[in-house]
Amino acid sequence: MLAWGGEVWKSSGMDERDSQSGLRTLHIDTGLEWRGGQNQSWQLCLGLLARGHEVLALAQPGSPWAERLREAGVEVREIRMRGEFDPIAVRGIRRAIREFKPHLIHTHTAHAHGLAVWAAGRRPDIPVVVSRRVDFAIGGNWLSRRKYGHPVCRYLAISNGVRDVLIDGGIPAERIRIAPSGVDPMRFEGAHDRAKARGELGLDDGAFAILNVAALTDHKDQTTLIRAAQGVVRQAENATVLIAGEGELQPELERLIAELGLAGKVRLLGHRADVPELLAASDLFVMSSKLEGLCTSIIDAMLMRAPVVACAAGGIPDLVIHEQTGLLAPPQEPQALTEAILRLHGDAALRERLAEAAHKHAMQHFTCDSMVEATLRAYREFLES
Repeated sequence: MLAWGGEVWKSSGMDERDSQSGLRTLHIDTGLEWRGGQNQSWQLCLGLLARGHEVLALAQPGSPWAERLREAGVEVREIRMRGEFDPIAVRGIRRAIREFKPHLIHTHTAHAHGLAVWAAGRRPDIPVVVSRRVDFAIGGNWLSRRKYGHPVCRYLAISNGVRDVLIDGGIPAERIRIAPSGVDPMRFEGAHDRAKARGELGLDDGAFAILNVAALTDHKDQTTLIRAAQGVVRQAENATVLIAGEGELQPELERLIAELGLAGKVRLLGHRADVPELLAASDLFVMSSKLEGLCTSIIDAMLMRAPVVACAAGGIPDLVIHEQTGLLAPPQEPQALTEAILRLHGDAALRERLAEAAHKHAMQHFTCDSMVEATLRAYREFLES
């Protein structure tokens, strides 16, 4: 029996001591960097700890994830994990399982998934929960099928789009639950000086600022946004497109901007840490991705009450409900994106209505608290099954 949030739930292999304690979860992340996935799992671990559950994290030595979890009071063990076929790492994970006795293992990276299956594959009483954040197709090779199809595995998809990809890859629907990514709304609390932010960006009073915040990578598809911008500025002379982010496509995007004669009208801002200020300075947020698990940048915009236009890729329609919380355009169709942008450019009342509805939608479904609660519901169902 397992006591959890005041309720007692049946689960195999749990002794009397378990009925007096919270849920014990073992979290594994093999990343050496700090990205969106690490931020989500960090928020999850903190949320579980705050709710009285026990958390142990296995992390790469010296990783930002390890350091930030430890600073927040989470127990961390550092294990060098060299890919998903590392027998020394597997030995360390098995030792943690023996000593910590988790009710479940939650993996947050692809290599962590493989290591956990290897380490816990002989323990059918311990589910391996896999967070899936991307809408890329599952690999078709034998090793990938074996890993994803292993009977101990259960899946947390961050959107319906990701869930559909898992099902298309052969994962039974009953093994999948949805737990959307969440953003801390407190990040956007307080006053943001729009006039000051616009001044620092060189925007005059009449400028209509269109913002995109995303890595400059192929699946974010700023190429479509830049081609759409060509049509926008022809009909809206006051429009300016600001793209905040860095990545391998920067030289290619710079060439395209020059080729289309958009210098000064489309600006690459590079990496920016002041996203709330950029959103405050902007009149419209646009996401042009052709593949997307969910997109926390859109959630940021919704929480800042910025109206949104986006391409209907992956999990984005979970956030941007067409005509309700924003406008959608088909992926990789610049003309359709141009038309959606111009529609909002010319209709201030529609921008305001969509932005208010989007803010409410984000506060109800896409905060850190809602992410933790959705994950806990999934844990319960996985353990009961």
